[in-house]
Amino acid sequence: MRHIRNLSLLLFSLFALSWSHIATADITDLDEAINKAGRQRMLSQRIVKSYLLIGQDIQPDKSSSQLTESVALFEQQLGELESYTKTPQISGQLKSVRKEWKEFRKLATEKPSKDKAVELISAGERVLALSNKVVQSLEQQSGNPKNKMINLAGRQRMLSQRIALYYSALSWNLDQADLQRSFAQAVQEYDEALHELRQAKINSQDINAALDKVISQWSFSRSGFQLMQGQSFVPFIIATTTEGMLKNMETITGLYESLQS
Repeated sequence: MRHIRNLSLLLFSLFALSWSHIATADITDLDEAINKAGRQRMLSQRIVKSYLLIGQDIQPDKSSSQLTESVALFEQQLGELESYTKTPQISGQLKSVRKEWKEFRKLATEKPSKDKAVELISAGERVLALSNKVVQSLEQQSGNPKNKMINLAGRQRMLSQRIALYYSALSWNLDQADLQRSFAQAVQEYDEALHELRQAKINSQDINAALDKVISQWSFSRSGFQLMQGQSFVPFIIATTTEGMLKNMETITGLYESLQS
């Protein structure tokens, strides 16, 4: 118990990760479009995770701020992507995202309850799937391997929040099948993609150094996830740990975007 309290204090500052530094301006190129479209996937999971934490009265003020910021950023970036997109295919995909987003946003901003939480998780899955189609379509517009890496690194941001989402759902004991499987799958996918990123030939020294740091931290975090299974749930620690993962992958995604084509 003392170890958990100490770890909570050590990780506390990570929980306050803010997106106020993210540039909200017109998208100027494909690299930026892929990065922002990829960030939408993360926000879909982050919104649900924040809702689940509020429902369990876990850092309610910070969780509420996180949810509000995430909703605002998703809305802002959706508008930017709609303004940037010129192709009928992607415009159609964004219309689908917009339609699903309206219902998702309504659910997410209501007072949290267990019954609505299950509904919100399903709605979040739909927004995630539709947002992912947009990323894939944008990536296909270019044969540059750099854009694949922007997509892959950006997806890690989503997985960090997906891990926290499903752990939080488990801790709330929601009546939904396959929560444990979804949690384990997100952990596995994060691990596999992290090593794929490290092996990419286009990596700069800065990217490799950042990835090495993440891999080292991930080894510790993953062992912690495994130790917690079957024991008392500690969603605050998982939430703060995954905030660190998110922050690191946001930086790395930006490094890939900054690479010269």
